[in-house]
Amino acid sequence: MRQDLILYMIFEPIMESLEEKQTISLLLDMYGSLLTDRQNDFIDLHYNEDLSFGEIAESENISRQAVHDAILHGKKMLEKFEEHLGLVRLKNSGAAPSDGVDLDAVRKEIAEINHLLRDDILYDTGPLKRKIKNLMKMVGASE
Repeated sequence: MRQDLILYMIFEPIMESLEEKQTISLLLDMYGSLLTDRQNDFIDLHYNEDLSFGEIAESENISRQAVHDAILHGKKMLEKFEEHLGLVRLKNSGAAPSDGVDLDAVRKEIAEINHLLRDDILYDTGPLKRKIKNLMKMVGASE
């Protein structure tokens, strides 16, 4: 019994870390195009390539803190996208296009939103708002 407790204490943080890595990787696959290039690259290097903040900082000639901040903000954005759109949750639930959600169309909408964001639409947010409303309808999310 005591041996089980010791094993649990050793492996539980490792399993949580692996779960987080898997979750972030899935979110990055779905929503990565909505992040800045820097956030996308740093999260990919840290979670998928298993590089430390220091290794990324050294290769980019920036501070470790800058890498940490980019990853932290990127993760928050990924989690926010998932909270509002739920596409990873939908995909993991086994929902099929016959359930009324065309994941290819959703990916296309995300790519178009990314294009609008990259084209600096600060003066006219109408197209972005329409795309987001359309995307939310597609996945059955409430406004």
